[in-house]
Amino acid sequence: MGADQLSRSPSSCPRCGFAVSPEASYCGRCGLTIAAGPGPHPPDLPHDEPRQTAAGSDEAKGTLEDFLLGLDDLKRYPVIIAPPLIAMGVVFAVVILFFGGAMGLFAVGGITGRRAGMMGAAVASTVLFLVFVGVATLIHLVSSAVVVVMAGDALATREPSLTASYHAVMARLGDVVAASFLSAVIIGAASLFLFIPGLIAAFFLMFTLPALLLDGAGPLESLRLSAHLVRNNIGRAFWLIVGAVVATIVTWLVSKALHAVPVLGHLASVLLAATFVTYLTVVVVRVFHALPRS
Repeated sequence: MGADQLSRSPSSCPRCGFAVSPEASYCGRCGLTIAAGPGPHPPDLPHDEPRQTAAGSDEAKGTLEDFLLGLDDLKRYPVIIAPPLIAMGVVFAVVILFFGGAMGLFAVGGITGRRAGMMGAAVASTVLFLVFVGVATLIHLVSSAVVVVMAGDALATREPSLTASYHAVMARLGDVVAASFLSAVIIGAASLFLFIPGLIAAFFLMFTLPALLLDGAGPLESLRLSAHLVRNNIGRAFWLIVGAVVATIVTWLVSKALHAVPVLGHLASVLLAATFVTYLTVVVVRVFHALPRS
């Protein structure tokens, strides 16, 4: 056998041992990239690590881009900030009504001068407080859902409509409440064991509302879809949480600085809080849209 024939004789893949030609650029069985030319090749470990690092870098860059584009969405469609502002105003009005009603009940109990009257006022105030908490929670839930729908419209290059988005949410209010309730139960049950399991549960259920309102999933299906998307895109979801934590810290520091200014500083802080909540929701919807469904 000549020298030329020897140089063209098959060699073995260093990873799986499959016979490959010296001229082959990759293994036909396992796909390992092989340098051209005959002779032994080093293991593939030096090639695997850069690919994993590059993938993690791409996920971080993609998430950073979503955070930057989320700011552009708010600049282009400032109406998206309206739902949390309206919710804050309504909840503030409910707070006034609650405290006014509670004080009235205790005043009546005091006028009667009887212990039973004061006990009745305390029980009625407790019931009133529970009603207030339920109403406030529902108002904020509807507000978050409306922002999700408006953000979805913005990503679809449709002009977000506050009225149309509100009606879309109200048409599925039962599903929104059911999905949110199930999510809260799962997170609460996980938190009973340790704080970390509760955080993990919240991490996997972060896309529940977008799945429900934008993909048309049912309450249970939206929970499963959220967990599926996070599980299959763990890196992207992780960087989303990292970005949200950093943004929260920055917003908190700015809010503390604003509180140093009387009246106007507090009003600006309220506007900042509404903007921040909307911004994070828009970013979550952006990431949700970008994740593959397979």
